[in-house]
Amino acid sequence: MSRTGPGKSYRKGLSVVELFKKFPDDRAAEKWFIQARWPNGVHCPECGSLNVRERPTRKPQPFRCGDCRKDFSVRTGSVLHGSNLGLQTWAIAIYMLTTDLKGQSSMKLHRDLGISQKSA
Repeated sequence: MSRTGPGKSYRKGLSVVELFKKFPDDRAAEKWFIQARWPNGVHCPECGSLNVRERPTRKPQPFRCGDCRKDFSVRTGSVLHGSNLGLQTWAIAIYMLTTDLKGQSSMKLHRDLGISQKSA
């Protein structure tokens, strides 16, 4: 019997408990999204400039480009743009979609995340 196939209990990954510890709130999820999107430092999605200033009190767009003077956030120019869902919900949904062996239906995401099926 081969021990290399998918669906085995010894596969590496996060448990649901570890997932919720990693993303306890939107702030923790935002930090993760920022690190994933800009591993070499935040840059402007409009002009690509590294001359970016963070303004933590300016939510929902806490970054400002010093060159083109545009405000932006980690959501700007991504699939998250225009979504009213919190970043914690997005992070958990992405985890569920990328780790399930057979995919996720929108109805299952709707039930598991407590969001509308249209959002799912």
